[in-house]
Amino acid sequence: MNKGFIAAAILSLSCSSAVFANQSCDESPLRGYMGNIANEMRSMSTDIKSGDHDAAAQRVETLITYFEKAQGETPYKFKVENLQGESLAVQQAKYEKVVDDTIAVLENLEGALQSGSSSDVRKWLGEIGVQRNIGHGAFRVNC
Repeated sequence: MNKGFIAAAILSLSCSSAVFANQSCDESPLRGYMGNIANEMRSMSTDIKSGDHDAAAQRVETLITYFEKAQGETPYKFKVENLQGESLAVQQAKYEKVVDDTIAVLENLEGALQSGSSSDVRKWLGEIGVQRNIGHGAFRVNC
């Protein structure tokens, strides 16, 4: 019985340590914005597939708002890597550029949705995927 208790205690502590170690990442405003962005992207995709371009354009406005809020945040990866001074400034500028570029793509998508051009909508959705890959590849850390 003692061996089972000790094993359970060790397992419990190791799992809780991982949770506590990641707590600041899970609670960051940026992580919250990115979660909201993911949800809005899924909903926007559903709107586009159903042909409701007006609803999709409204979601684009919401996405732009979340990206604008996210732009003022510092990615957790920079804290994990303990970036400071010039290296932090350089990486923060790169992050802000990716966010600016993504907002520009979203604005183009919104125009395509409003014009009803399916080929342009597909083009800009592809560009959103490119921006996502750039951002996640450079600034995302798995918590």
